[in-house]
Amino acid sequence: MGMVEWNTVFTDVLSGSAVLIIGAVGGGFFGYFRGKKKSALAIERKKTIYQPLLDELNSISNFEVNVLVNLNTPILRKVVSEEYKYGLSEELQGKCNTLCSLIGQFNKIDLVSVAHNKIIEIFKNGYEEIYGSIIDGISYNTDREGNEWEIEHLALPIELIKRKDFNKSITNLLSNEEMYDSEVCVDEDNNIFVPIYGNLVDVYNSVLHGTVNGESNQLPPLKKELGMSSAEYMALNWDFYKIFNVDTEKLRKYELREEIIFKSQEVIEDLKVLIRKIVRIYEVEEV
Repeated sequence: MGMVEWNTVFTDVLSGSAVLIIGAVGGGFFGYFRGKKKSALAIERKKTIYQPLLDELNSISNFEVNVLVNLNTPILRKVVSEEYKYGLSEELQGKCNTLCSLIGQFNKIDLVSVAHNKIIEIFKNGYEEIYGSIIDGISYNTDREGNEWEIEHLALPIELIKRKDFNKSITNLLSNEEMYDSEVCVDEDNNIFVPIYGNLVDVYNSVLHGTVNGESNQLPPLKKELGMSSAEYMALNWDFYKIFNVDTEKLRKYELREEIIFKSQEVIEDLKVLIRKIVRIYEVEEV
């Protein structure tokens, strides 16, 4: 083999070695940056998704769910409504979707409104027993074609208890079950008093003694001797909580509360596993 041929072989060997070296170094170089990018993405997801969602759900998982207050979970709602952005595992996304649905159902049930309807029911029954009827009068109407019809007019206190805003009093009532704040005498001779809820007495009194055009409403004559005020009689003889506590919406609200607590605990445990994994694989190495 001539000198030229050996030079060619030698050059080819060097060139091949250089390519191998450059390829190895380049592959390592790009692999290093791919690893850094993966690390940065994982840490970013921990900071912007996993940890904020975990923090948001912590208070729920610790049984701090007030049935009188709507649950506000903006991060969870965003994870569910913009599912395409976050790429959670199918299992975790499913749990988030279920939890968000439960919270939506929970927020739709307004216990103050439910309680108000029970109070209206109690008041109507009490008013009818005490005053004889919830109807104040009947008007007769005729149109130009000669058609006639009657309209029954409810007593003013019935109209008022349906229309007025008692949210504050009802919220106080629902927040203090079995914590009576008033009492009424049921036996003067033996000085016997029975506890009642002052908030209910206040609601009943406010409509019984409501005003029309600045003038106090005139109640009809009593149909029975009470020995106490009409409002006290209603609060004493109709057990609000006995009626309210068996309402289907009230029972469902409390069922949803328990489901939400336990489902949030499941999601939190999954998030903690993800966060621990990211810290162990990516963050500890960078300290």
